[in-house]
Amino acid sequence: MITGKHVRLRAIEENDLLTLTNWRNDPEVYRQFFEYEPLSLVMERKWFDEFLKRREEKFWIAETIKESKPVGTIGLVNIHWRNRRAEMGRVLVCPECRGNGYGKEMSELLLEYAFDHMNLNRIYLEVFADNTRAVSLYKSLGFLEEGLLREHVFADGRYCDVSILGILREEYLAASRQIQDSSVRSDSSNSEIKK
Repeated sequence: MITGKHVRLRAIEENDLLTLTNWRNDPEVYRQFFEYEPLSLVMERKWFDEFLKRREEKFWIAETIKESKPVGTIGLVNIHWRNRRAEMGRVLVCPECRGNGYGKEMSELLLEYAFDHMNLNRIYLEVFADNTRAVSLYKSLGFLEEGLLREHVFADGRYCDVSILGILREEYLAASRQIQDSSVRSDSSNSEIKK
């Protein structure tokens, strides 16, 4: 397991498939994915069977540490071992769990795992360009906007633009150092206030 402060990422199990199917078919979630049809449990089981055979993909369920309650999913797809890169994808926070910082923590855990454990050099992602909440989150983690695929996906009766964002290992490490430095400064100023 990959553990953070409030959530942990764990391997997907067969008994998660009904929850995943329900989440993915929720209209709030469905409109943020590039798929074009609702998923059935049979389709999800078939995907899971194929997923277990693939080496170039990792997929986790995010669950709360205290209650072990599933709150979302995140994964790495298109892992290219020779070039040390992967696509961050399947990012989902269940609608009733949004606004608690789970998406950010899940993404931080994935980046830490990808760069520190898997020794990847680049993580990239694709997201609907008008999904400003997601784009803002990714930029806050150090992702840079690398391009725009114009009218790339047909969804909701229209062609939609897709943004490509990416982060390199050195950018991730620099951002991590900045966060640690500001945390140390914050801790030292708090201890001075207590004196």
